[in-house]
Amino acid sequence: MSDENKDVMQEENQNILELVDEDGNTVPFEHLDTVQIDGEDYIVCIPYNEEEEEVTEIVLFKIDKAAESEDCLSQVVDENLAREFIRNLRSVMRTNLILKIK
Repeated sequence: MSDENKDVMQEENQNILELVDEDGNTVPFEHLDTVQIDGEDYIVCIPYNEEEEEVTEIVLFKIDKAAESEDCLSQVVDENLAREFIRNLRSVMRTNLILKIK
């Protein structure tokens, strides 16, 4: 593999997080963005699959900052928080679209 191809692959994989689920399985996610909602930090991910071209799921993880250990991610299951996130995302997308049109 050429050095150029290695650089491209390394750049693409920088956003890949390998998380361990409650059963001890490693699950890859692609990190899209980090956002703050009501003073709390969250990361926005999609399940990562090199063969899958269509995104069918977005996953929101809360960053839990533990004093004695590394940050821990917990999947957001609160429907109200998920709705708020989607409303904020739509607002940002509309703003970006308006800015691009001008």
